This record gives sequence, structure tokens and C-alpha cells, in this order.
Amino acid sequence: MSTLHSRSTKLVIVTTVPETLLTILRGQPRWLNEYYEVECVSSPGPALDKVREIEGVVVHGLPMQRGISPIRDLIAVFRMWWLLLRLSPCAVHSYTPKAGLVAMLGGFLASVPVRIHTFTGLIFPTASGAKRRILVLMDRLICALATRVIPEGEGVRRDLEEFKVTRKPMKVIGSGNIAGVDTGYFAPDRRASLGIDGFVFCFVGRLNRDKGIGELVNAFIQLPETAQLLLVGEVDETAPIGSDMVSVIQQHPRIHAVGFLEDIRPALTSASVLVLPSYREGFPNVVLQAGAMALPVIATDINGCNEVIEPDFNGWLVPAKNVEQLAQTMAEAMSLENTKLKEMGDNARKRICERFERERYLGHLLTFYREVIA
Repeated sequence: MSTLHSRSTKLVIVTTVPETLLTILRGQPRWLNEYYEVECVSSPGPALDKVREIEGVVVHGLPMQRGISPIRDLIAVFRMWWLLLRLSPCAVHSYTPKAGLVAMLGGFLASVPVRIHTFTGLIFPTASGAKRRILVLMDRLICALATRVIPEGEGVRRDLEEFKVTRKPMKVIGSGNIAGVDTGYFAPDRRASLGIDGFVFCFVGRLNRDKGIGELVNAFIQLPETAQLLLVGEVDETAPIGSDMVSVIQQHPRIHAVGFLEDIRPALTSASVLVLPSYREGFPNVVLQAGAMALPVIATDINGCNEVIEPDFNGWLVPAKNVEQLAQTMAEAMSLENTKLKEMGDNARKRICERFERERYLGHLLTFYREVIA
């Protein structure tokens, strides 16, 4: 592609941690740099250096804390304001809650004309009491400071409207998600697997309580001896699953915890079914990636998941926090004939290719940027 942007058309992309740029948004800054002068801002460290190498764009390290930290957050806002004042971009686009708060405040103070925030997984719908009120107020502030508010999916949009977070018009980009899926990269390939025998249920994500790890393990131990459980991801100390559950995972002979994998394709290739029993999501990438690799998915009936999974077509939906229903559905998956399981997997890949192919999403994203930056 030819370079279409002028160097005065600068777009700054902000995430709280660089891992978001290394995984979910991987390749997007490089592609957008053909149309705009893209620079990325995220917390400093080796991962951010890797973003610079992979994306070939200028990166800026700016410390941001995931949790609430008033003093550090104020310092981050001041640094963001000073950085954006020097860069003078035409637009700043933030992802994840803390990056949104810091970037929208800093962008407003620096008079950046186009300030975009994308809401992914919302925290407040599953919170309660004072915590919920604080989270809603923070998201209302982000929306008030943003010139454009983008919900990752229709479920996120409905929640933002229901809780009266903003009255600004909101439109999902494409069919949802923030990146789409490279269906060539995530394609069925039985040559590469982790070599686990049996019917393998696979989970990919942070091992924390909000991902439903407790429910998943408790459901799994009710299954026949032929069932195996593959857990891909690191233990998340921000919402720990508890020492008792960690002990069960470590000691159970049919639970295989392999930690973080930069390339999850061998794990998905080893799996018979992906399981995501999360309490909340925005638009989970792993469901799209698994579908692209022709895997049926068992997921909770929550935002994002229920926008991809159609029961008995490409997977199953179960209520969140329901161990018995999850165990029953996992047993049902094990009882299916291979032809039916393969049919559901084929349906899953077809749906991803039709609605969530990365090139299709990038086209929608570029159209959006052209409209708001015109």
C-alpha cells in the first residue's frame, strides 16, 4: 500500500500496559501508520520496547497503574498532558479504563481536537455499592472528555446506555471487537499441538476469579476420567483465585497449567472445546481466535460471548457462576459424536471469517478515523 498520510496528521494510541499492543492490537499501529503518523503510549518496560520493534512506530513510556491510585494517577495525567502538548496530535485514541481516564483528561487539557475512547470489558455492571458508583462516575468522566465514545460490542453499548454513562451517540465499529482476527494465522492445523490425550477443554486468559476459574475447575472435576483441562495464562494477583484453588490446579493429574504462551495456537490445536466461564467481557478475543481455528466454544451468556456464540450452531452458552450448568454442558460436549463436534467447529470458523476477519475490521476502522479526523 502507498503511504497516504501527511506527517502533520498524527494519531496517538494509548493503552494502560504494552501487552495490549503486543497481543490484541498487534499489527494495527503498523498498518495505520500507512495512513497516519502513529505513535503509541503505554507503561514503560521491555514489552514496550518490543512494541517499537514489531510495529515500527515511535513509542512513549508513561507509567499507569491498573488499580485506583490517586497520586500516581494525577502524575500520569500531568505527564500525558505534557506529552500530548509536545506531540500536538490530531487525535488520541485510548483503550482500557485507566488509559482512558489518563488520555482523555490529558488530551482535553492539551486541546487535542479528536479524543476517542473505546470501552472494552466494563467492570461496573458486576460491581456493587460504592465501588459501582465510583466506577460509573469515572466512566462518565471519560465520556464527558471524549469527543467520540466507541463501545466494543452491542452488549457494552447497551450497558453504557442502561447505566446512563453517556448520552453521546455510540456506534460499534464493524461487527464488534477492537482488532478482528487474522484467520490465516489462526487457522486449523493439527500438526502443532501440546500432545495431551483425551477430550481436552482449554481455557485461555488471566487466571483470576472474574474469569470463572473456580467454577471451571469445580465443574471439571465432576467429569469422566477421559476429560483433560488445559489452562493457558498466568495467575492474576489483582483478583486472585485463592490458594486452595491454586493447590487443586497444581495437584490434579488431569489439569495442565502451562502459564502464559505468546503463541496460543498449539494450545487451541490440542483442544476439543474452548471454555470461557467469565463473569464479564467486552468482546473476548480468544472466542474469536478459537472459532477461527474451528473450535466450538462453551461460554457464559454475557456481553461479547453471546454476540458470537449461537447455541447448538458453534457452541454453548451457560449462566455465569453456575457450576452445575457448566459441568452439564461440558459433559454434553463430551457426549457428542465427532461429526457433530466437527460440524460445530466448521460453523465457528465460517462465522469468524464472515464477520470478524482482521482485514474487514481494519477497513471499518480506517473509515471511522477518516470520518472523525476529517
